[in-house]
Amino acid sequence: MKTNISVLKFGGNTLANKEKILLAVNLVRRRYEAGVTPVIVASANGNMTDILLDNAYSLSSEPNKRELDMLITTGERISVALLAIALNDAGLPAVSLTGSQIGLTTTAQHAGADIKALKNDRLQKELEQKHIPIIAGFQGIGEHKEITTLKRGGSDVSAVFIASELRAPYVEMIKDVDGVYSEDPNKNAGAQKLNLLDFDVMYKMALEGANVLHPDAIRLAKEKNIKIKIVYYKTGEVGTEIQ
Repeated sequence: MKTNISVLKFGGNTLANKEKILLAVNLVRRRYEAGVTPVIVASANGNMTDILLDNAYSLSSEPNKRELDMLITTGERISVALLAIALNDAGLPAVSLTGSQIGLTTTAQHAGADIKALKNDRLQKELEQKHIPIIAGFQGIGEHKEITTLKRGGSDVSAVFIASELRAPYVEMIKDVDGVYSEDPNKNAGAQKLNLLDFDVMYKMALEGANVLHPDAIRLAKEKNIKIKIVYYKTGEVGTEIQ
């Protein structure tokens, strides 16, 4: 597998509208033209998951979990399709893929499955054809070919797991913040940006409420020795490295 692969995970807020999608296109173009092979993992746009859940709970106080997974995985599919359309229009050979299409297998549990394996022959094929894969995060395929979702925030976990399977050295987490801070900068003007963080410190911060990364993704990154770079979506610059 190529070693110049960079897994870029776009958070939902970074793909929330046309302007942000076009910023994402520019960021991907810069990586692509620099000789990097981008593999993109995307979350659902903006608050799409919450909108879909609200629709479900307006019809039932206890929606069937299988049907919930069928419903909310459409959020990520919207993101990857729109981003692929924009990238192709910009002359970049992108292809959108669901978790099931890349063979991201999970446990059978609905609404909170765990990743088991990646049958990455489809990804390998797309990379050999010099395509930019854009993968729907937060989802996979369980037993009996049932669509499953991971725990909330699971797109971060998807990205780290895929990076490990592709032997990529790091994941770029594209965020609407320019790095990890010692405190919430919106509440404390004296908060300092942390350029380098240890996995254990970041994990503790995530458990204590820092919403920059999902704790499970940090734990998996440490286990798989995958560095995480927090990248600001407006500039494409790395704000914090976690290793």
